[in-house]
This record gives sequence, structure tokens and C-alpha cells, in this order.
Amino acid sequence: MTEEAIGQTSSVTWSDPLRAFAHRYSYVGVLLTSILVLWWGIEGPYAIEWVAASLQIAMILLILGLEILIPFAKSWGDIRNLTRADAIYFLLAAPLDQLQIFLLITLLASTQQYHHYVQVFDFWPSGAPVLLQLLLATLIVDFFKYWYHRWTHTVHLLWRYHSVHHCLDRLEMLRASYFFPLDIFVTVGLGTLSMLMFGVPYKIIIFHNVFAGITGLLNHSNVDLRCGVLDVILNSPGHHRAHHEVDLRGCDSNYGSFFNFADRIFGTRYLPEDQSTLRVEPLGLDESYDFPDTVLKQLAVPFRWRRIHREA
Repeated sequence: MTEEAIGQTSSVTWSDPLRAFAHRYSYVGVLLTSILVLWWGIEGPYAIEWVAASLQIAMILLILGLEILIPFAKSWGDIRNLTRADAIYFLLAAPLDQLQIFLLITLLASTQQYHHYVQVFDFWPSGAPVLLQLLLATLIVDFFKYWYHRWTHTVHLLWRYHSVHHCLDRLEMLRASYFFPLDIFVTVGLGTLSMLMFGVPYKIIIFHNVFAGITGLLNHSNVDLRCGVLDVILNSPGHHRAHHEVDLRGCDSNYGSFFNFADRIFGTRYLPEDQSTLRVEPLGLDESYDFPDTVLKQLAVPFRWRRIHREA
């Protein structure tokens, strides 16, 4: 990495207490706040769908503020560098996310009596504390999502769709929505189905899916976060930045969703000890791809693959 790039990878001035505090504690703060609010949404007097929607809006605003306060790479930018494609993807994804949550909640609640038809295992600890059930559900989903994500990089047909997400040349929260619609629906559907197979209650399924959406926004953000010991067990922002690098070890690693246990077990975890050595650039796809800039053309990529990837 060049000296210029290194200078762009940290905005934290340790003489500034606010930035230093945000750098050190924002990651764990966002995770804990999201868990506690969603927990209250399940146990409290208000409908979980309204709690989930309010939490997502609050976290979007918070992460946008953190990108301005403590950017990981100044050259990447923040909401002030919003492009037309960024806005379109985000404005499409936000209502789709809300619709997906609403439909998922309604569908799961109205079909509880039929869940046993897809249930394969009958030992779910329904009487256990909510947070323990969330932990178990996340471990299950992570295993299934790990393999789907890994296959999207290794199976040619799946990569055509997933490449839309990897065309990003910089990571910012508003760009976390760059996904081919089929890709994101399969990801959410696979996670939901895997939980139903283990008999996970529908409220825990909602808890997990909303929490996973928030961690996805955080992992794709341009925020200089110190994750500390959590880097050992979680697929933190540093892991995901490495995953988006071009032609480096990270691009074939870090397929996990929340935890990095599956990556450790199957030998695909990668994070340099000194995260400042992670390249700011290049991110995205190598020179063999001729990827379009507009949303409509990007959505047509899987069907025009020979024009997109010259080596196909």
C-alpha cells in the first residue's frame, strides 16, 4: 500500500476525545444496542415489526454520522459523495427490506401450524433465554450462509449474480445495498429456511434477520472501528474489507455472515494482524471485467456475461 493510501486509512486524532471514543466503542455499542432493542421488541408491549423498522432507521442515521466523524478511508467518501447509482440501490433496497420484514413476520406468524412440515430436527430449546436462542440460531444460519456465500464465488452461474455486489470500488454504508435482487432473497430465504428446519420460533427468526441486516450495514460501512477481541470470533468490518480486495488473499476468504467460526474450520479466515496494512485500493473486480455503471445495465449483467467478463 502506498504512503498516500496509508495516510487515508485513519482519521482518528487521539487528542480528540469524541473521535477516540467513537473509534474504540462504536462497534460493540451498535451490536449491543441492536440486540437489546430487538430483545425488548420481543418481550415488550410493541409490535416487533415497528420496533425493527425504527431500529433500522436509527442505525442507518448513526452509521452515516460515524462515516463522517471517523472514516476508515477518506478517499472512499460518505453520504456527501452519493452517486445516482448509490441512491437508486439504497432507495430500492430500503423499502424492499421493510417489505421483506413485513412479509416475513406476517407469513411466519400466520403459518406457525405448518412449520413442522419443514422442521427436520426436534430439539430446539424453546424455553431457553431469548439471547441463548439467538446465539444458537445465528450459529446455524452462519453455517448455511457460509457455504452459499462461498459457492457464489466458486460456482460460475452464482458468481454472475454475486459479482454485482463485488463491482464496488469502495465500501460505504449506502453501498451495502448493491446486490442483485435474487442474490439477497436467496440469502435471506436460505437463512430463514435453515432456522425453520431446526424449529426456531418465528420471533427469534425475525430477531436474527433484522440484526443480520444491521451488522451487514456496519460491515460495509466506511467507519474506522476498533473491534479488539471481537475480531477473533466475529466476521468484523476488517474481515469484510479484506474480502472485497482484488487479487489478494482476502478475496478468497471471510465468507462467514456474523461469526468467523466456519471460516476458521474450513481454512478461509484471513485478517492481517495490523489492519492498517489492508489496501484501501483496489477493491472490486480485476481488469478482465468490463462492468457497467448504471443500475439497469448492472441488473442485466448475469444475462450479458460474455460482454462483461472477457475471459468467460
